[in-house]
Amino acid sequence: MKYYVDDLLEVQVTGSTVSQAITDLTTQYPTIRTHIVDNQGKLRRYVNLFVNQENINNLDGLDTSIEESDKIILMPSISGG
Repeated sequence: MKYYVDDLLEVQVTGSTVSQAITDLTTQYPTIRTHIVDNQGKLRRYVNLFVNQENINNLDGLDTSIEESDKIILMPSISGG
């Protein structure tokens, strides 16, 4: 995914929830949007997001609250045989 963010390993985003952070990310780097969320703004099936190493699916999903010091990790799943 780093291809879509100018080959950066880390980017700075703002927001008080994961959803707001994704909106900020996709505003800064519009070409990554279709790889993260669908047309309804829902997280794509094979995209995993973690806040400080905790999967957001075990928290409040995209409504998970975040603070300035939190790290959000975007990890696409790999599937196949």
